[in-house]
Amino acid sequence: MRKNLLALSIAAMVGGLSGVANAAVFEVAGNNVGGLPAGLAAPGAAAATVLEPTVTGVGHILTVPYFTTQGTNATLLNIVNTDTTNAKAVKLRFRGAANSDDIFDITLFLSPGDMWAANVSASGELSALTTNDTSCTLPSAADIKALGGLFKTGRVLGAAAAQTREGYIEILNMADIPPVAGATTLFTATKHVNGVAPCTQAVMNAQEFDLTAAAGANNPVTRGYSWPTGGLTANWTIVNLADKASFSGEAVAIRANVAAGGVSGSGNLVFFPQTADAPSFATSAAGVSGFTADPLLQSAGFATSVANYDFPDLSTPYTTAAAINAAATAAQATNLAAALATTSVVNEYLTGGVADFATDWVFSMPTRRYATALNYAAPAATRLLFNAGVTAHFTAANTALNADASQACVTPGGTMRGFDREENTKTTFVISPDVALKFCGETSVLTFGTPVLGAKIATSSINAGYAEGWLRIGTTGLGNGLPIVGYAASKAKGVNLGGTWNHRTAR
Repeated sequence: MRKNLLALSIAAMVGGLSGVANAAVFEVAGNNVGGLPAGLAAPGAAAATVLEPTVTGVGHILTVPYFTTQGTNATLLNIVNTDTTNAKAVKLRFRGAANSDDIFDITLFLSPGDMWAANVSASGELSALTTNDTSCTLPSAADIKALGGLFKTGRVLGAAAAQTREGYIEILNMADIPPVAGATTLFTATKHVNGVAPCTQAVMNAQEFDLTAAAGANNPVTRGYSWPTGGLTANWTIVNLADKASFSGEAVAIRANVAAGGVSGSGNLVFFPQTADAPSFATSAAGVSGFTADPLLQSAGFATSVANYDFPDLSTPYTTAAAINAAATAAQATNLAAALATTSVVNEYLTGGVADFATDWVFSMPTRRYATALNYAAPAATRLLFNAGVTAHFTAANTALNADASQACVTPGGTMRGFDREENTKTTFVISPDVALKFCGETSVLTFGTPVLGAKIATSSINAGYAEGWLRIGTTGLGNGLPIVGYAASKAKGVNLGGTWNHRTAR
């Protein structure tokens, strides 16, 4: 296989990328530079125009707010294809808690009705993914196992292994794989037979090449792809055997809808090879900015490090737009952030008592990377980068570097108010390590009492003043709210007694 092994070795991709790739976003409306691929059938559902969170838990794009391998924690992940007709080509990406850096990504092929399961745990100082699942992946399961499934440090600050131990997860339906019979079709190669997917080598090797609009071997129709129609769900579980704790929940599901509040639709076909080749951006006259709003990937100094495995991300145009360009990626990043935005976060907490309870609150902002990113190669004064087209939720007005210039910190913008069980209330709190609450890092953890999840990368603590109760944190940001997802995790000391509660949000 050509270079897909190196897709796991991000550290090696800082320079020297090669290849003549033709990375593409095929828009349902045909607004991409290369036009619609020859022979591509009409989408199975009407073209989607908007991305919206859905309470059903089933969607085109999923995000898991937090994973951790700190201490003796492990994170279990299940991804389900509820579509019993079409297989799915899925991008799975783990991003670091500090600044959303890509620390591990693979392409996963889910056959109709398939479930894929994996464990992420510590291997030395690094996180590592292990799975016994037989669903097809690129790199292959054998290749991943041969490399120990180790997460990579090439894009984190200081190449520090510790930066791989916490973060969040992106899951994107890049394309559907309709049921096309034949010994050499992608559907046949990825469809389970007697509990095992064949993962036919020649067919999987062909997925290392870019799709093209022209008829031929790499036309999406020939390769076996069609428009993504969603149908994905995911569940996560954090397990700490030493501390007798477990927490679980479902991924936040985002659906590509035909209209706001409408039915599910077909997204753009956004399949990219799982290779380290440098994209040529054949369907985007804007180059890299037509595929991502990420200000670091867009920056001139980072251009030679961009690879096919960087795409798609949450800002890659997934719904109809006037063209595949910088305006489209900025618009998607802005609109998705607006869909997730909340003006306040409300949840419960428990501390102390006979059972010696403690509580952690997780705050994850999966769209922040498309507004602001850190260029670690730059001096501290110029390290923080902003996308001038994505300004509704994060700008220099509410985002700044922390003291050692290792993380971006966001000021919530609202007030805090806590309540105990008897209607007593207060608005002043002791926050550590700062004088006021800030969301430092992309995924941060706020501790009430003793740490529950063992977070170390982006943490703060609060003295709520009451042993138990509930708290409202205003998150008005720049006036449009902040795109926050997350939950509270509470447990008693030494026993698996506690719970996990999603944050309540407000418009």
